[in-house]
Amino acid sequence: MAYPAAVATLRALAQPITSLAFHESNLRLVSGDDSGWCIHWSVLTRRPLAVWKSHSESILTVKWLSDDLLLTHGRDNKLYVHRLDPTTLDTDIPTPSTMSTPDAWRKPWLVASMDVNALNFCSVATLGSNLIAVPGTLDSDTIDIYTLLPALSRPYKAISAGIKTGIIMALALHADVLIAGYESGHVAIFQLQDNGSTNIVYLCKAHSQPVLSLAVHADDATVITSGADSKIVKHPLDRPPTLYPSSPKSPGHSISENEKHSAISPSIPISSHDIKHTGISSLNLRDDGEIFAVACWDGNVRVFRYFSMKLLASFPGGRQDGVSCLEFGRTIIDSDENTQETSPERQHKEVQSFVIGKALRHKAEQKAKSRHWLAVGGKDGRIGLWDIY
Repeated sequence: MAYPAAVATLRALAQPITSLAFHESNLRLVSGDDSGWCIHWSVLTRRPLAVWKSHSESILTVKWLSDDLLLTHGRDNKLYVHRLDPTTLDTDIPTPSTMSTPDAWRKPWLVASMDVNALNFCSVATLGSNLIAVPGTLDSDTIDIYTLLPALSRPYKAISAGIKTGIIMALALHADVLIAGYESGHVAIFQLQDNGSTNIVYLCKAHSQPVLSLAVHADDATVITSGADSKIVKHPLDRPPTLYPSSPKSPGHSISENEKHSAISPSIPISSHDIKHTGISSLNLRDDGEIFAVACWDGNVRVFRYFSMKLLASFPGGRQDGVSCLEFGRTIIDSDENTQETSPERQHKEVQSFVIGKALRHKAEQKAKSRHWLAVGGKDGRIGLWDIY
């Protein structure tokens, strides 16, 4: 199997890249690293648009909430939401001698912040720009869900699978459903009710080792999970409304919480695929739902078809240090590429600028938007950009 070649390599600090997030335009990418620094990249020029130190410890999550709102979450037990304006920020990547003075780099405008439990090494899950799921504040094997606006609140708290699962390792939110992967290898799906309660509708010990990553296929109503073992497991989202018994054992007998938990029946996944390589640390599904990619402990990236689980490509994601995370860009087809640029506004702008340079930049932007990007974060601080299928 031939290796696909990387289109470009972005060189950040000499720290492992721990999280990546493409902007919806496909023209920008944010990376977070093990030392707490964030870099906002231009995919077009391959250069930083903004550089700042967001956290005092390793970054677990970077996520775009909207066009200019970015969420960062670190091992320092902090979660921040920033409004990015690259024109007001610094673009110099720190050197080993200047990393000790992070205050010299201006930070983006802080919109919101909250204290979270980062003991789990678990990334937060978001739904839209307002709903955030995090490991429980007091108990690392439970889940809390917060809303940021109009004021910080916690509509769901201490969500538990009801059995011994170990700590939370991976989370996802989809519509009115919460999906969780656990240290024990269990995968649980919870139905969120309007009154703040939850029903567990699926519980399966899918992996023999801790779950490390998961992704939701909305159109197929399925979830795939990966872990420290060698399996990729597919689970259904459309389960019966509850796994708890619907009636008490006898008249006048109410069901205790312990009885509820012991009555949960194990669920059956749709399929389980063994890739024969242990340790799948990161899994990402492309937005068209056709393919997904995994980053493995052996340093290779593997790309699969979602429905058939057929292996499409396998290639080294970096140098000898290995890979730590990956992220697909959006599969965008911009209709502006085929439109005639004859509007008065366009003509006015071209009169006031170098017409050839503007046309070349427009063409380059359209090409970058339409590419099927896959960004791979290496443990050496480099980010590889591939154009995949």
